Amino acid sequence: MRGSYYRKTLKNVVKIYRALKRAHKENRGPMTVSEIARETGLHKWTVSRTLDVWMGPFVESVVLEELEDVGLRVKLVRIANPDLTEEQIIRGVGVRV
Repeated sequence: MRGSYYRKTLKNVVKIYRALKRAHKENRGPMTVSEIARETGLHKWTVSRTLDVWMGPFVESVVLEELEDVGLRVKLVRIANPDLTEEQIIRGVGVRV
């Protein structure tokens, strides 16, 4: 599957990028997958998978280990380089195909 992507992948990448960029501009700090899903209208699984598979080089993420001990998996995500443009992100995803 890594050699190709669903037709909506690029749209999803842009939606997620915009949400992360907006959070950065508003100094909100890292976002959870749930927050990104709520802002983009995407399913949490779609957000998590898109971040992991397609946006890894463009984001920084941390899983809170102390919450995993009680059965919660919370991933905090922020944009790695807020100076990147949407076109650069799309091109970067395209190169990975």
